[in-house]
Amino acid sequence: MLDLAISIDTDQTNTTIIETNHGVELRAPDWPQDCDFQLVAFDPRGRSCEVIPAECVADDIGEALMTIERTAVFANDKPDWYLRLELYASRGRRRKKALLPEKSGSTKRTPGA
Repeated sequence: MLDLAISIDTDQTNTTIIETNHGVELRAPDWPQDCDFQLVAFDPRGRSCEVIPAECVADDIGEALMTIERTAVFANDKPDWYLRLELYASRGRRRKKALLPEKSGSTKRTPGA
């Protein structure tokens, strides 16, 4: 499962204990110490979780969308969920592009420069 979670405590080994939005408490060994909410993946029967960076989810969505496009699964109308994922992925690509360093020889100026 995927869910949002927040740190609530640490155990005797200093491992972070988190609580998901649905009230599930889990151990999160790789929880970043300088954050509030994080996306976590976990087995509902398990006792621990993995922190999933939002950027990874956006990249995975983008890859899945490209695969669907290449295979022409939706030849005509695309379902609403597909259109929403396409929108989310495009926002992530724009943000990622804005964060990439400029290539040498670029004439693009940074604001205020």
